[in-house]
Amino acid sequence: MDVSIIMPSFNRYSHLLLSLYALEKQTFDLTKMEVILIDDASTDQTPLLKDYKPPYKFKYIRNRDNLGLAAARNKGIKEAKGEIIIILDSEMVIDPEYVKNNYRHHLKEENTVVIGGGVGVKLYSYLFPELNAKQIKELKVLAKKSKKVRARLKQVMKGERIGPFIRKINAPIPLLGKKDITDFRSIAPYTVPKKLTKNTLKKLGDRFETSPIAWMACLGNISLRRNLIIKAGGYDENFIHWGVEDREFAYRLYKAGAKFKVDRELKRYHQEHPISRNKKKNWLKQIVYFQQKHPTLDVCIRSLKYIKKFDYLFVENILKEYTLLSGKFPEWYTEFLDSIISMLQEITKLKAQKKAIKSLLAKTDFETDNERKERIIQQRSKIESFKNYRHLIALFDLLMVQ
Repeated sequence: MDVSIIMPSFNRYSHLLLSLYALEKQTFDLTKMEVILIDDASTDQTPLLKDYKPPYKFKYIRNRDNLGLAAARNKGIKEAKGEIIIILDSEMVIDPEYVKNNYRHHLKEENTVVIGGGVGVKLYSYLFPELNAKQIKELKVLAKKSKKVRARLKQVMKGERIGPFIRKINAPIPLLGKKDITDFRSIAPYTVPKKLTKNTLKKLGDRFETSPIAWMACLGNISLRRNLIIKAGGYDENFIHWGVEDREFAYRLYKAGAKFKVDRELKRYHQEHPISRNKKKNWLKQIVYFQQKHPTLDVCIRSLKYIKKFDYLFVENILKEYTLLSGKFPEWYTEFLDSIISMLQEITKLKAQKKAIKSLLAKTDFETDNERKERIIQQRSKIESFKNYRHLIALFDLLMVQ
């Protein structure tokens, strides 16, 4: 077996069907790939898939209890027979060339993590009664832009308006079916661009493969060799809720020597679904844990986005100056550098607690020690006099005025 595709899932039966159909259409030799579905104690119809008989090797594993994405992925990886692992969200509908395009990168490259850089979008394959106002607005825009979408919605809704129709349904209504998945391009009218990853890749541009923050763009859908997963230690199962477990894993891959590569031919659509009201709250808690586990500047620097627009070039320059300063003076200026990390951590803690982001240094351990605070200011002045660390100084000053 050459390739193992790991798909954890919780209560995504309808989406899973379309995702699995897309895998049937892969141009890669289906006899050389396997798909491992980890059902994380779903309460919907997902267990029916234990009898699914696709043209590729398929293994269904069911957890007795809901363990979370990290644990589910680790279980799938443990069961995998392939040397090349593709991590795939259960909502993903992928292009027919997706597996083949991933596979080719790993034939000669041992430490490569491949991510998609082409079409990263949301696909509206179902109407759900729980869709929020933003999602309903996106559907309206799609209907306005595309005759095809407009006709499909008219057929499904019997002429009713989108908002009122969605509010009165009590079960998912399909917009797409198996026959639609046979032509990947034909479902493009049902898609909306995703902003986060697209923005990260766009901002880093040609610097991506050499950037110290390339790992930040590495989210749930990646491919890599099994030995690199083992080297990094797999996913951290302390991440129970949605999000962050993939980025923390990417960070450890980066520290383990992985090189991140963008393939713009890796086209995939993420099927849109209802968003939990606790999603943001839980996500922030997991960010706090991430920063506590890795109290480093390259991890905690992401907190900047909560006080200003995240400037990728500014951040890259900060990290380069930090590396230069700590490398040149490994035993000096530690209190100055530690104070920056502590203040960045405080930003995320305050955000998670829904508190005002202010008086950051006063909320750290440095506040109770006047001598340490004085040394920090002295170290700042000394570093500024070197003339080589203006971005690092600008970061410190920005945090101090919050």
